[in-house]
Amino acid sequence: MVKLKKYRVHKAICDICNGNGFVKIKPSNYMLKLLGKKPNSVENVHQCWECDSEGEYYVYNPTSDSSDNNSTDHYNSNPFLH
Repeated sequence: MVKLKKYRVHKAICDICNGNGFVKIKPSNYMLKLLGKKPNSVENVHQCWECDSEGEYYVYNPTSDSSDNNSTDHYNSNPFLH
């Protein structure tokens, strides 16, 4: 009869910040040479842009359910009618 769409929602851990909500970004070697600093001495901490610093985000998986087994796919399945 009528096909209903139901949304299955689940949470997934952010791959960019690994669920922390913050990302450490190291500057390139070119920027370190301009600043005159050692490579391991500088790290910038930023909020994660993918999950908005929550550490996880929602994933929507749409599924379609039919209310009965009579769908239109079975009506013209007889090869002699074609």
